[in-house]
Amino acid sequence: MDFESFFAEHYDEVVRTLALAVGDRQRAEDAAQEAFAAAHRRWADVCGMDRPVGWVVVVGTNRMRRWISRHDRRFHATAPPGSDPPDPAEAVVSGEALRVALGRLAPRQRAVVVLRYLCDLPTDEVATALGCAPGTVKSSLHAALANLRLDLDEPTTTTTTTPTTPTTTTTAPTVNGEVTRDAR
Repeated sequence: MDFESFFAEHYDEVVRTLALAVGDRQRAEDAAQEAFAAAHRRWADVCGMDRPVGWVVVVGTNRMRRWISRHDRRFHATAPPGSDPPDPAEAVVSGEALRVALGRLAPRQRAVVVLRYLCDLPTDEVATALGCAPGTVKSSLHAALANLRLDLDEPTTTTTTTPTTPTTTTTAPTVNGEVTRDAR
């Protein structure tokens, strides 16, 4: 496949992937353009790779690494737990619900989930793309998946009875009436 065909076939896919990873379509388009420019310069090597699109996404993610890191620190410093409650109307379409849930993740968590599961990159390659240790990828992934479960799953309701108390219903863990979230 020549570069022009590769670009035409995969550009939108790469932009969507990077936009999911960083949560900003304009930055994703800029990073995708720079990544495709790098692929064009190295096309003889890139076209022979097993997953050339994965390489382009990793290069694009590397372009956004500083932005992700900077915004990750801001996110943790300014976002109180439960500050962005879910909108039930957005959960109608599962793809939209996932996009919204990804948008609620901290930037590093979002990038890790997108690179690991959407791009199907191994943990070591995700770590290389984000400039961190594989252990950081694993812990970020663990926290992100816990947060996604809270956003995407209906709270599990259990009913228990005892002879001395009435029936009680419990839902997801709460603090002061707000659902708790890991790593937020």
